[in-house]
Amino acid sequence: MYIFEIQSMFLSETFGRFFWVDDELELRSCPANVDGTGDFDCSDYVSEWTDLEGLDMNSLLAIHKAELINKLDYAGSLSLNGKHLVER
Repeated sequence: MYIFEIQSMFLSETFGRFFWVDDELELRSCPANVDGTGDFDCSDYVSEWTDLEGLDMNSLLAIHKAELINKLDYAGSLSLNGKHLVER
């Protein structure tokens, strides 16, 4: 028997990535494919990113905040994307 956990994810067109918060409240991401799916074989922890040049930190922090609120206050039930969050 398999038990699957549904993760709420944030699709950012600005970053071209999906973002989500794992059970340890770590911000994770993976590239978004052109068909709207995620490339989960290439998932990573945002905290391990080393190339931060040109990164819009305000947008990234807003995504993290939205994902934390969704996970902690709404049990991941909200569907979020860049249209719900002002990304600059």
